[in-house]
Amino acid sequence: MVKKFILEILELHAWLSYIISFNKEVPDIVLDKRSTAYNKGRIFIHGANESTANAYRNQFQNDLAMFLRSRSEEMKRGGSMFLVCLGRTSVDPTDQGGAGLLFGTHFQDAWDDLVQEGLITSEKRDNFNIPVFAPSLHDFKEVVEANGSFIINKLEVFRGGSPLVVSHPDDAAEIGRALANSCRSVSGVLVDAHIGYQLSNELFSHVESRATTQAKELLENLQFFHIVASLSLA
Repeated sequence: MVKKFILEILELHAWLSYIISFNKEVPDIVLDKRSTAYNKGRIFIHGANESTANAYRNQFQNDLAMFLRSRSEEMKRGGSMFLVCLGRTSVDPTDQGGAGLLFGTHFQDAWDDLVQEGLITSEKRDNFNIPVFAPSLHDFKEVVEANGSFIINKLEVFRGGSPLVVSHPDDAAEIGRALANSCRSVSGVLVDAHIGYQLSNELFSHVESRATTQAKELLENLQFFHIVASLSLA
């Protein structure tokens, strides 16, 4: 279906293609102890409270709106823009789907391990959050319509692949390494900057160990969804 969607878009006279990721930074109030959005005890939106979810959603909306305004200045009349971004199927923003399983389970537990072992303080953990938000179709559509620069030609959510690309699906240790590597490829630079390279190694070692014990569940359930959109100037 995705291939057919892309081919339909390429039949248009002119097009721009983007694979985009929003929420380049964590909302300030998520790290503010005085705020109801303070994400105490967590490092990701998955499973957080409503105030935290709203903060992440607002950050996404602002980022997407800014992106659309900038692109509207570049587009020519009659052209189209093709966008792909991480998405979710749940109406609940605290259920981040595949991203939640990647960052809200074993990765979260690994941070808790470092706290329990006295390697970092709970405050140090709470001051780290993953700057990722998987929007729903409604979240995405709401921003486009409110912005007014573009009209939606097509907007769909597609089931994507799993980040766990392994040669031996029955090898729990390989699956554990694959999950740890996936986490590190996305967040490694941020983690290194927050707690240092040595503790970062320790953290991802815990991720690998924990993921190995739940390898079968991860292989079966870790799937990403992507929002695919075709937009034209209003």
